[in-house]
Amino acid sequence: MLLRKVSKWDRIADVVVVGSGGAALTAAVTAAAGGAQVTILEKSDKVGGTTGVSGGVLWIPANYHMKELGVEDSPEEALRYIRRLTMGREPDPALIDDFVATGGDVVQWLEDNTPVKMFPTKWFADYYADMPGGKREGRSLEPHVFEARTHLGDWVARVRISPYEPLLTMEEKFSLGLSGKLRDGRPVEEVIAARARSGAAVIGGALISMLLKGCLDRGATVLTKTPARELVVDDDGRVVGIRAESAGAATLIGARRGVVLAAGGYEWNTELVRSFLSVPSLAALSPPFNEGDALIMGLEAGAAVANMNSAWWFPAMRDPTMTYEGKPLYHLGAGRNVAGTIVVNKHGRRFANEGTTYQDYPKSLMSYDPVAVEFPNESPVWMIFDQRARDSQVLLNMMPGQPAPQWVTRSTSIRGLAELIGVPPDALVETLERFNANAARGVDPDFHRGTVYWENFLAGGPSAAANLAPITTPPFYALPIYLGALGTNGGLRIDVDGRVRSLRGGIIEGLYAAGNTAANIFGAMYPAGGATIGPAIVFGHHAGKHAASNRVAKSLD
Repeated sequence: MLLRKVSKWDRIADVVVVGSGGAALTAAVTAAAGGAQVTILEKSDKVGGTTGVSGGVLWIPANYHMKELGVEDSPEEALRYIRRLTMGREPDPALIDDFVATGGDVVQWLEDNTPVKMFPTKWFADYYADMPGGKREGRSLEPHVFEARTHLGDWVARVRISPYEPLLTMEEKFSLGLSGKLRDGRPVEEVIAARARSGAAVIGGALISMLLKGCLDRGATVLTKTPARELVVDDDGRVVGIRAESAGAATLIGARRGVVLAAGGYEWNTELVRSFLSVPSLAALSPPFNEGDALIMGLEAGAAVANMNSAWWFPAMRDPTMTYEGKPLYHLGAGRNVAGTIVVNKHGRRFANEGTTYQDYPKSLMSYDPVAVEFPNESPVWMIFDQRARDSQVLLNMMPGQPAPQWVTRSTSIRGLAELIGVPPDALVETLERFNANAARGVDPDFHRGTVYWENFLAGGPSAAANLAPITTPPFYALPIYLGALGTNGGLRIDVDGRVRSLRGGIIEGLYAAGNTAANIFGAMYPAGGATIGPAIVFGHHAGKHAASNRVAKSLD
């Protein structure tokens, strides 16, 4: 619903920001730096949203940090790369142009005006770096380690962090290998322990801590456990405030200059998932508070939307002994692209190149067979591997050399494994025999493993040696893979200033959106690591900057 009459506000701010992830806090700190009085509303008891549990990486083409690696880039190269991927299916080409043109400036502004500090990582190539305009390093930026306890005090306990990532930067994690030591020779256990003692934050938690510190330093008010419920509009249809809840009671908050909706997607809302994604279930890899509240408020206000059938897909896996915020904890599916693994469907058959990107591979789980009238690859599907792969790779959360947990399905024979996971034994045996024979020759004529750049993007590209090996050493293991998502990427359409577009044309005055509440500028594509947070930060900045300079026609006081 929309509220149209408010006789008395419980609180008034210049800019009200809904959400507290990377997009929201960037909008807030930018608006505050522009002289606006800012109030931030967070539904949960922790600040950080999806960004807090992420790798914290920003994909920013042609950023000035790339020179530190000796890498040259240009807007023209970035646009050539992006447009090859989007294939004309992006919601608004002008947003891509603006992102490429201003992304580096936004990072520079954050580093000059907030505690945010980033560095270019050599370990993140563009996911399709072999395509025209792609780069093998430098476009993905990672936050430095941040001494959060020192800078945030009691707030540090209220910052959302990853429930399963160690206290390592992404660069440290990817360069670690199996040695147990960082590149400078320090034992990884000592580094993690020292950071735990000092209260240091890394990856997404570091980025959120930096942005939160910037907001607090500029006087922003942060209200946790205060979900936003309805927008308030005036007689002219302009958004002038919001109805929220605090301690079970309604609270009306006026916004003199605008409301920024940046509260994530709708992946935890079963009804919206079924309605827009057309799948029976989704394994959400984000905090269990992204229920589409901001999207619904935008729809009620008459917002235009785009990409509503799309998500930031990710094959999800699960340790059934782990939960998060009282919900099942799904892990980022790992290992399907390494040598000695394959994935089969309920018929015991392979159905795609297992090494394609985590955005692309799940799309194969939704394919429809019009002859059999079924979805043959509907999750769960099964990652099959042997003891040799088990001894050489981190698979799910299982480390080499450690006993496999009791809940992991295993058998001394492929036929026995098939019976345990409920797939036809003859089919699985036949699938493995064919795959093994081809893998021994270093080829995969069926799905071309070892030819897709992302299969080995951390080491410069794919190869048969890195991505193909027979599965022959018992015992044999099977782990289920589910259709998962880091978040949804369909949402409210915005202009280059982050203003929400109206379904009837023009913009909805006083309403802004950013992050996963806004429609992904790349459509259904995901160019590289950080391609979610990069645009979220850029358009969060634009929204905050425009809102700070906005003026209402009528006073709320």
